[in-house]
Amino acid sequence: MGEKPAIDFQRYKPPGPVGAAFLNSLGPIDTIMGPAGSGKTVASVYKGPKLAAEYLPVCKDGWVRVRVACIRDTYRDFARTALDSWHDAFPKDHPFTVHYEGGQDRPVKHRLQWKANRPGAGEIKIDFEMQTGAIGDENIEKFIKGYQVTAAWLNECDMLNERVPSLMLQRTGRYPSVDMIAPSELERVSKDGRKAFELMGMTWEPGEIILPRMVWCDCNPPDLGNWVYKYHVKEKKPGFNFFWQPGGLTAEAENRVGKPRSSYELELATQTEYDTQRLVHSEFGYARDGKPVYPEFNLRRHRASGRLLPREGLPIAIGLDAGGCPAAVIVQFLPNGQLLILREICAQPGTGASRFSEMILEVLLKDFAGFPISEAWADPSAFWGADKQNDELSFMETVARALTLNIMPAPSNEPSIRHDAVRWYLGAPIDGNTERMQIDPGNDMIIGGFAAHYKLTKQASAGETDVLAVKKNMYSHPHDALQYVCLGHRGRYGVIDDAAKLGRPDNVVGMRQRRPQQSVNRDRMQDTKLW
Repeated sequence: MGEKPAIDFQRYKPPGPVGAAFLNSLGPIDTIMGPAGSGKTVASVYKGPKLAAEYLPVCKDGWVRVRVACIRDTYRDFARTALDSWHDAFPKDHPFTVHYEGGQDRPVKHRLQWKANRPGAGEIKIDFEMQTGAIGDENIEKFIKGYQVTAAWLNECDMLNERVPSLMLQRTGRYPSVDMIAPSELERVSKDGRKAFELMGMTWEPGEIILPRMVWCDCNPPDLGNWVYKYHVKEKKPGFNFFWQPGGLTAEAENRVGKPRSSYELELATQTEYDTQRLVHSEFGYARDGKPVYPEFNLRRHRASGRLLPREGLPIAIGLDAGGCPAAVIVQFLPNGQLLILREICAQPGTGASRFSEMILEVLLKDFAGFPISEAWADPSAFWGADKQNDELSFMETVARALTLNIMPAPSNEPSIRHDAVRWYLGAPIDGNTERMQIDPGNDMIIGGFAAHYKLTKQASAGETDVLAVKKNMYSHPHDALQYVCLGHRGRYGVIDDAAKLGRPDNVVGMRQRRPQQSVNRDRMQDTKLW
């Protein structure tokens, strides 16, 4: 056995702050996600040996025994990615190798032994084994039950079934056995385990031993339908820690030594928009059967980090869409020009005007009691189709009467103008720090539509038609409602005015030309206060 540690952490530098936080995290499930070449896989390689040298419990005989399983979808893909990175750090003939077997299309076992100095514990001896496995087409539960490991690493985790991280976590903390670990070490790691349980809202029995149980994962950004987005961003599932690296063209990009900016610039110029979204900009991908209507949307910029509450003393506004699946959005337009998208209300297909009104009223009374409603705008076509001679009410007139609310038809139903009304809020920040749009993270349909599913039809995406046709789905209805309230608030001429300026000052089109239209809009609305 050699005299130096196998890992020279003074030589290895984490790719950046996000990579360093990932390396130092103690789970239970840590996922690092970033653009191509951002140092994710190498950080995952070093995480296991680093844990062995610095944290994992020491056995009664002075050895730290660690067994890590690295899981991938196929052995062939594993050999091309994770195994290459592992061999760069720990080749087969490494001075600390005591056993090596496997390769090609079969599992690999690489066992290393070395000494390390641990603060507070002095010199320790480490016995570390890396095992590889590929699930392929095997039964997930049957495959995972074969493991008794200390920790697990899921390489390119987005390629694995969403059950794998949690099922694999069940197999961790099983090696070495409890009776092999020094009592003082059991108490040390159990103390940390209790703190972790508290953060997750879990409980434990007095005196219970809680061994470290860790799974770490790495991947490039997948599509929004993937479990990585679902667990880490949409649901923020307890126990799942997310380390999201910045895009490769940002000033905060990581692993600049290994992947310079020029490399990302070349990829931006030569790859498809879908690939650059994920592999260059480090953003989740959108479904590839149509172009997104709002490519300006940025999940990290426009999705609020926590629940948005309405600002006291300011009115709210409502946008409504009828059609087969009625939808509504409740927003606030702040004095500084910011748009807060607070709540979405999405009805099931076939919902009538009366039930839709009840759904809106429930949300207003629950979350917005006492807030005046300054304006409400809806799909102009929802005011048609009624038999006026027999006093029949249209869909939107029924909703307006049920809510005792003055709902106005939006100034236009032209898709491009409606889209521009919303697109203005996706522009540059107001003051360098304040985004023009912030969306409450609970608005799944609005966020999902912005990010992926509110998109052009295949024909419109391919330029095979002159019609700006949007694919109708469950995401399109709340987006239509958002467009109506944004267009109604800003006015048709206001939207055209801002588009004409192309970012130039107001003297391109005089502000006086806008004021009459804005005054008309305000005069046509009535304030409504909920009791």
